[in-house]
Amino acid sequence: MPSSKDRQRIEIPVHFYEQLAQIAETEDRTITSVLNQLLFQALQGYQPTWIPSKHLSRFNEHAQHVLFLAREEALSFNHQFIGTEHLLLGLLREQEGLAALALEKLGVTLDPVRAAVEKKIGRGDQPAKEEIDYVPRVRKVLSLALDEAERQGSAYVRTEHILLGIVRDGGGVGADILDTLGILGKVRAQVFEFLG
Repeated sequence: MPSSKDRQRIEIPVHFYEQLAQIAETEDRTITSVLNQLLFQALQGYQPTWIPSKHLSRFNEHAQHVLFLAREEALSFNHQFIGTEHLLLGLLREQEGLAALALEKLGVTLDPVRAAVEKKIGRGDQPAKEEIDYVPRVRKVLSLALDEAERQGSAYVRTEHILLGIVRDGGGVGADILDTLGILGKVRAQVFEFLG
């Protein structure tokens, strides 16, 4: 918990202060009121960040396997990153998870999704480096997956939570492919039908 002294005084870089002062002068307000409004707006849209070293232990074996398979998929496309499209492919390949069952029930199969990924993004010219990382949107999706697990009272993130994270985020290539297939709006209901 920050001390009262920390709460009263916040040090910010000079260029931020100058921008705040300019906004305050233009709008005939105090710098504090501008800063309060900006912080309030930023905190309303805040999404937690998924940190592999901190949160990976909360993912069950099948969800962790999805992340491994997503990495494999990215490497097979010679992509230098792991995106939501690779997560979607990983979910389809992890046959033990509820996400694959829900997607199968909705008529989504691996080969057409792979073809859609190649059409939308293409293949890299050179093999990807061994050390590839998640794009920011994947980190957001995995944070949303953690939130979905918590909302459902689950101690662990399972494959369906990752799928719900993709749907809830609604952006990225993975969600775009589901939307193109006409099922983006049906996924949540299908997952909850399986969950009972």
